[in-house]
Amino acid sequence: MSTATPLPKDYPLAPQGGMPLLILWAILLAAMGLPLAFLAGDKGVAALASPRAWVGPLLVSLTGVAVSLAYLRKRITLDAGGLVVRSTFYTRSVAIGSLQLERARIVDLGEHRALKPALKTNGYSLPGFRSGHYRMGDGSKAFCLITDPSRVLVLPLRDGAQLLLSPEQPRALLDALKQRAGDGAA
Repeated sequence: MSTATPLPKDYPLAPQGGMPLLILWAILLAAMGLPLAFLAGDKGVAALASPRAWVGPLLVSLTGVAVSLAYLRKRITLDAGGLVVRSTFYTRSVAIGSLQLERARIVDLGEHRALKPALKTNGYSLPGFRSGHYRMGDGSKAFCLITDPSRVLVLPLRDGAQLLLSPEQPRALLDALKQRAGDGAA
């Protein structure tokens, strides 16, 4: 057993499928443009010169920037204290001892529908991306950071909840967690 404190190690996320931010901004641009188009159609283009006409689009733009910046905040780190998952507006820290690693598995959510996030209780989602707190198809609670639903590391917790993560190499993270748990037990 090593007495040195292990250095934190980041585990890259699986590549994101699709274009979630492009879809988000397409929706936001429509939300900004359509009211302006209706205003210009009803009252003429001169109505667009009013600063009041631009308050809504400005607020939508600022919200879009905040949501986009949050989307970029994604990280899985294994450090001396355990596993730390940072995702959008959320951070979840889990001690190695609170994981049931003997029950951990790597799954395709398309095949394991009971593990698929079904109800967002406090989360963030875009097409192909899930972050935050969810209820699964089987009713259990989970904290999710899913970028690729075809390879998700499911980590059951001793309190009955789960972590669902999409590291680029799920097996490498699981092996590192098991090694760290073994070092702590020795």
